[in-house]
Amino acid sequence: MTPEDILSRITIPYEFGACVDLRGVTCEGRLVLDGARITGVDFTGAHFPEGISAVGTEFLGLSWFHEITARDVDFSGALFHNDARFDRAQIAGDADFTKAEFRGVSQFDSARIGGTLGLSAVQGFGNCSLENAEIAGQTQLARSEWFGGLWLDHTRFSSIETGDMLVHGRLWLKQAQLGNRPVPTDSFEISFGYSYV
Repeated sequence: MTPEDILSRITIPYEFGACVDLRGVTCEGRLVLDGARITGVDFTGAHFPEGISAVGTEFLGLSWFHEITARDVDFSGALFHNDARFDRAQIAGDADFTKAEFRGVSQFDSARIGGTLGLSAVQGFGNCSLENAEIAGQTQLARSEWFGGLWLDHTRFSSIETGDMLVHGRLWLKQAQLGNRPVPTDSFEISFGYSYV
């Protein structure tokens, strides 16, 4: 399916509860959604060999990228009005969400990121979960703020940057690993809720 075909199907006016079914598609080129307003979409199991660029994109409904494969993804400055699912995503390179805003749940459970995971200056209003995720590059969380808590059960980091990060609600660090050792609790200095380590 061409990027143009995909774009034409998901830039229609949004109706509450509507979701375009694009499960399992293969995109024949880089999918560029920069600055677009996207209706609800389900990309479960879709393939993006040339990656995705969604810089400043506004996702109005469900945004499901569950089990996608992609060369890289750039969602910097994107706005997700509803749940954003990237669980079990396989990203060969970088996954950039710098300055994105998640108004629903942001889910990265069991995702595999081959490069950097950019979450700097993100605002997350729902729970963010990276349970059992594995990030080969640096995970950048500096200046991010998580109002719905942060769930890092069995998450495997190679390195993390957390300066000036704020966590409101539950911070779960049980079995989270930084390299071959547990994630040090002082990596998350400012947490206003319960912390589980």
